[in-house]
Formats: sequence, structure tokens, C-alpha cells
Amino acid sequence: MKTEPTCEERIDGYLESTANAIKEMMGDDLTGMLDPNYGYVDVVDTEAWDWEGPDYARYQMSGGGPSDELRFYRDGKIEYWFLDWFDGASRIVTDYNWAQWLKWELVNRNKAVFQFIHFGRV
Repeated sequence: MKTEPTCEERIDGYLESTANAIKEMMGDDLTGMLDPNYGYVDVVDTEAWDWEGPDYARYQMSGGGPSDELRFYRDGKIEYWFLDWFDGASRIVTDYNWAQWLKWELVNRNKAVFQFIHFGRV
């Protein structure tokens, strides 16, 4: 019986696709604009959901199964997550220009993200 590949086995291809889409929006000279139809932004209050770990701002590119998202933490860390029905894998992408550009775009365009990144829970 053939089993489906795990998220860990699939994440790198999805991350590359996401990075390329964001780089295209960013442009070579970093003057591009974030496509308002590309992703969904919210702030995840882990305490409200009774989850472990710190709160984070989330930029979700797709939902359901599979889904992928970027998580922005107050300490500056940025993670890419690939999730598919009770499975998940992540990569730290903090040092990538495209991830920093996206964070800048989100902080400047979304009041809830700005408030969370600078002041904590909204």
C-alpha cells in the first residue's frame, strides 16, 4: 500500500514556489507591491486557542489541506509552515530578503500586524 509523502518530504518544493511568488511581487529593486489577493493576514493568539508557544502574525497563502503560511514572531523570527491534515513541517526563513520584504509590507499595510510586531497582543 502506497502512503502519501509527509509534509517534511514535500515542504521544500512548496517553499520554493512560495519564495518565487513573493520575489516576483518584490521585484529586483525591492520596490514591488504586495498583491492584496495573494494571501490572508491575521494575528494568532495561542493562549485563546490553548496552544503552546508564542503568538504570531500569520500570512496564509493557502488553506485547507494542504496549506502554507509564513509566521512572524515578535522576536524577529520568520518561519514558513507547510501543513496537511495532522501533519506539518517548517523552515526558518528569517535571513531571506523576500521574507524580510514581506514582513515590511505587512507591517506597513496592516494595523493589526504593526501593533502585534511592535507592542504584543492586539
